[in-house]
Amino acid sequence: MTATTVRSHTRSAVVLTLFLAAILAGGLYWYKHVMHVAGPHQDDAMLWVEPGDGHAVIRHKLDRLGVIHQIYHYDAARLVARDQFVPKAGEYLVPARASLSQIMAIIDQGYSYQRRLTVVEGVRSADVITQLAANPFLRDDVAAMPDEGDLLPDTYFYTRGTARQAVVDRMQQARQISLAEAWIDRAPGLPYKTPQDALIMASIIEKEAATTTDRGLVAAVLINRLKRSMRLQSDPTVLYENAPTPDPLPVITKQDLQTRTPWNTYVITGLPATPICNPSLESLNAALHPPQSDFLYFVSDGDGGLRFAKTLDEHNRNVRSYRKHRDRSKAVPKSKPKQDR
Repeated sequence: MTATTVRSHTRSAVVLTLFLAAILAGGLYWYKHVMHVAGPHQDDAMLWVEPGDGHAVIRHKLDRLGVIHQIYHYDAARLVARDQFVPKAGEYLVPARASLSQIMAIIDQGYSYQRRLTVVEGVRSADVITQLAANPFLRDDVAAMPDEGDLLPDTYFYTRGTARQAVVDRMQQARQISLAEAWIDRAPGLPYKTPQDALIMASIIEKEAATTTDRGLVAAVLINRLKRSMRLQSDPTVLYENAPTPDPLPVITKQDLQTRTPWNTYVITGLPATPICNPSLESLNAALHPPQSDFLYFVSDGDGGLRFAKTLDEHNRNVRSYRKHRDRSKAVPKSKPKQDR
């Protein structure tokens, strides 16, 4: 081989090396720029990767969300990442201005966005099922209507695509655990035969009282009446059959009070046949840990609270006071809207 040939091969090798180095440097710069530059979106976005979605579908979803600068960036980044990037099905929160690298890490890790569902105290099971049915992020129907009182009001977290029955199961399990724990720790001398009796009482307390103090005193009144074999005479039990949850409670007529149902405590003696709502833990604790009190009656004070009494005469005075307050409120003229001048 001549010296000229050697020099020619050497120059070619140097040029090739420089060319490859330039390509590598350019590729690394491009990759770093594409992967780590801030995304074009100014607000958080929600990405829903359904089971079976391939890379082509994910790429178009990212493009439609407007979270990547160019649609081919995803394919290029995926080819570089190879087996280190495995998308998982789920719903993901893509933070505002998230880079492609951050987006791919979110999809690869598979930490689905946690949505929340709040069941408020005092609603009926039918109302909860209606609430679940209206939730567009849950799937399938509930197998059967839960018994009244079987669901624990609380805030529950779930991921998109969770079965509605699975959410109901969690609510029922939470109720069972909380009821068992509260029953074990109950105060002595209570007129309950079973935990279900306490749950029924808690449901009445839930509908009668709005504050922690009132819950305790309502529990004391109702327990005192049970011990004396007095009818509970709780207004919310009268209209229980009128589902869904009456809110606010409609006016109760004389005929309502006299209508015999398994829940009307103006007619029956003792507890209703079932709970009348799904009570909170606070009401359950009030039912199982009532304060010591001689009160036997209570009535609304007209301002969101209750007035308690030990005797019927005192109670009747409280009732008259409430009625006067109610009548005064009705007599106050409503302000007329201002007219343009």
